[in-house]
Amino acid sequence: MSDIYLFDVDGTLTLPKSKMDATFAKNFLHWMQGREVYIVSGGSFTRLIDQLGTAVIDQVGGVFACMGNVFYQKREQINYSGMNEWQIIYENKFVAPRNLTRSLNSCVSKSDYHTKTGNHYEERVGMLNFSIVGRTATPEQRADYAAYDAEHGEREKIVDKLKNKYDQLDFVIGGAVSIDIFNSGNDKSQVIERYFSQSLEHNNIHFVGDRTTFPGNDYSLAIALEQHTNGYSYSVESWQDTAKLLKTEAFA
Repeated sequence: MSDIYLFDVDGTLTLPKSKMDATFAKNFLHWMQGREVYIVSGGSFTRLIDQLGTAVIDQVGGVFACMGNVFYQKREQINYSGMNEWQIIYENKFVAPRNLTRSLNSCVSKSDYHTKTGNHYEERVGMLNFSIVGRTATPEQRADYAAYDAEHGEREKIVDKLKNKYDQLDFVIGGAVSIDIFNSGNDKSQVIERYFSQSLEHNNIHFVGDRTTFPGNDYSLAIALEQHTNGYSYSVESWQDTAKLLKTEAFA
C-alpha cells in the first residue's frame, strides 16, 4: 500500500501569506522525491506559486486551490518562459447571494477592532475570502489582529452570525485573519470525492493542516479522512511543526 500526502499552506508550510522558509523549502524538496504530494489550500494558484516557489510547485502531483474549488495539474510540456504549463481539471462557480456583501460590510463597521485597512473581501474561484483587518494590512497589522481574534473570538462569532443568516453557505476560519465563504459542501473535503475516492481504497492518504478543528477550513477534510480506515490527519501550528512531522515514521 502506497502513501499520498496532502498539505495545507498558510500556517502549515509557510507563515500566513508569506514565502516558504528557504532552508525548509530545500528540505521539503528533498523529502518530496519519490513521493506523491498535493497542495490543498484556500489561496489562489498564483499566490501559492509565489509562496512555495516554482521548484516545490513543479514537484507536486496537483494543486487544489481556493478550498479545492479549482484543481490544477501540469501539462506534459514547457511554455516559452521555461516553466511547466498547468491546466484546470475542474472548477466550481460561486455567485454571492443577495445582500451578502452588505452583511460583510456591516460586520466590518460593527467590529470593535481598531485598524481596518480596506479591501475586506476578495472573490476567488468557487469562494469569497473575508477579513475584518483587510487584505492590504501589513504583516504587523495582521499579527495584531490575529492576537485580538485569539482573545476575543471575533471570527467565530461572525461565522455563527452569518451561518444563521445564509444557511446555503458555509463559513470557516482560514489563515490568520480571514473567513472563507463558499457554497455548502464546496469545502476542502470535496477533493476526496472529486479525485481521491478510489485512491483512498488502496492507499494511505495523509493530510497536514493547521486549522483541523471546527470551524477551521481544514476541519472538513481532516474529519472526512479520519472516518476512513486509510485516512490520517495531522494538526500543526507552524511550518516548524511540519518540519518535525516529516521526520516521523508516517512520513519516513
